[in-house]
Amino acid sequence: MLFRGNLYNEQVGISQDSHNFCVVVVKNQHIQTQWFQKEKTSLLDISVALQDKKSNICKIQAISDRFIWRKYLFFPDHYSNEMIYRQIIALLKKELPIPLEDIYFDYQIMLQQSENVFRVLVYALKKSDSILMNDKKFVVLDSEYYCYQRGIHYLAELPLEESCREQGYFFKDRILQFKQAEFCQTPITKASQITHCKRVLTLEKMQNLEEIEGSEIVEVTLSENQQIVDPYLYVIALGASLWNGKGLT
Repeated sequence: MLFRGNLYNEQVGISQDSHNFCVVVVKNQHIQTQWFQKEKTSLLDISVALQDKKSNICKIQAISDRFIWRKYLFFPDHYSNEMIYRQIIALLKKELPIPLEDIYFDYQIMLQQSENVFRVLVYALKKSDSILMNDKKFVVLDSEYYCYQRGIHYLAELPLEESCREQGYFFKDRILQFKQAEFCQTPITKASQITHCKRVLTLEKMQNLEEIEGSEIVEVTLSENQQIVDPYLYVIALGASLWNGKGLT
């Protein structure tokens, strides 16, 4: 989860590529999906239409991971939140080539008691028209990878637990693995190099996945009752709508 928000009575997941928007709502375990062509509909149009329907609806927008800047920092456990915040601001000013007013940023503070330090994960994202922030109170931005993880687990009817650390996820041309507080990506061409992966979840039938030694391959099927323009956009938007208010990174 990036850029914190609050849980609301209804959550809508939104994903996009260069051609389409996918909007998903889950009500009583029933998935409702709408597709919009970018040449006919803007992100702002979708936001306004959703907000007009219900005042406390929360929109969770999946953001492509290639646009998200991350940095791990470590501080002594006697540092206050204010001291950590000042250090983060100084870091952003130093390392990013754009002014602070042109980015969205957030951070997570995690105490590592065994080492008496705070580990802080900082996220930053450049502001753009492709990001839905017309009403910040009702918007959450989330990494598409974590949305995808939630969505594919929901469809596979598998709980999203700590055991997920030993699972892999086929995503387009790579295998994603979420390990402890971070994730790694392995090109599908190097699948044989993956270790400690008991299960791989996939939307596609891939011969290469058999190279992952000792892994169970779970092929997740999509409902034939749904209009699905793009399977990945659909699963990402579904996972976004299932946001639980907790950070996974």
